Amino acid sequence: LIYAQSSASPRTLMSMATVLAGMLPPVNTPMEWNFKLNWQPIPIVSMPEEIDIFSFQLFRHGPRTPVDTYPNDPYINETFFPYGWGHLTNDAKKELFKIGNALAKRYQQLLKPHYKPDLIYAQSSASPRTLMSMATVLAGMLPPVNTPMEWNFKLNWQPIPIWLRMKVPCPRYDQALNEVLQLPQVKLEIDDHKSLFQELSKITGLNITTAADITSLYITLLAEQSYGLDLPSWTEDYYPDRMQFMAKQSYIYNGYTTEMQRLKGGPFLQKIFGQMLAKENGTLLPEERTMFVYCAHDWTITNVLLALKVWQRQMPRFSALIAFELHQNSETNEYYVEIYFQNDPQLEPQPLTIPGCSFQCPLHKLLELTEDVMPSSSYEEMCKLK
Repeated sequence: LIYAQSSASPRTLMSMATVLAGMLPPVNTPMEWNFKLNWQPIPIVSMPEEIDIFSFQLFRHGPRTPVDTYPNDPYINETFFPYGWGHLTNDAKKELFKIGNALAKRYQQLLKPHYKPDLIYAQSSASPRTLMSMATVLAGMLPPVNTPMEWNFKLNWQPIPIWLRMKVPCPRYDQALNEVLQLPQVKLEIDDHKSLFQELSKITGLNITTAADITSLYITLLAEQSYGLDLPSWTEDYYPDRMQFMAKQSYIYNGYTTEMQRLKGGPFLQKIFGQMLAKENGTLLPEERTMFVYCAHDWTITNVLLALKVWQRQMPRFSALIAFELHQNSETNEYYVEIYFQNDPQLEPQPLTIPGCSFQCPLHKLLELTEDVMPSSSYEEMCKLK
């Protein structure tokens, strides 16, 4: 009649037993067996308890002021006080701080008993907005109050090192992208929107010829709007609706082929999968490490998810986040990976299932499924022109 299942912890087993006792008292039924005890035994299937091992977070920097403009921009001389061009806004800092709070809550078991330098590794690309985004997320995630790391009772903050990742040019990638733009199916998509390119070129004063040009203009308008500026009237006919297809498609073109996915998403995946294997083998150093956090850009997010074959056509939002979680089954000791994507910090992270695997994908199965995008030579070698 009934199937009862619980995780393998005393509190969940006791909770299930108590609920069943209230739901199915045997008094005045054929199952009554003890007239002094209105209770009957009901089997509870105990599921193996999963053990959180560690997690990897990759997120895009928070909302910012515009980086680029266009010749006919009415705000071309705007100073974007008090931030300047291309920097985080105060609303962005609030958003990022809340993301840090959410990560602290979700991964509280991994961050106990308190912050130590060996516990977490934080890395950012070399731009002010990503460095500031990382610092703000860490501030929200690791407040030192009431821990041995508290050092200033008037400031609930502690310094956490952020490692720098410099951008390395890749000539072969640029060459491969140009090859993609010459493919018949891609040229057909672009030709279908040629009138859009021509109209926007005339209106803005830019020479708009590619989907990436559309994306750049789209993000500029978004940033101006987010800052509180009124967009010019011409945008009503173009932004966001008419521009969206090409703006979204530019991210698809960025990782259109397996080689491009290997060049752009592969190195990051190879790095984190290698750290997972080291954890499984007991060779990860430092041994106490439980979390890796990376801050980068929109195309970083999309290229990683394209390499995993799970990117859905959309505009990657500021503060978009990918979470990779390594777990261990307590009964079989098998390691498996769960992946989540949160494109909007106001919404819950969405689980991602790698094609050919289950949501809880065994680590070695995941390695097999992503073998085609794993770099087989050095980055310098792969990036040589063909």
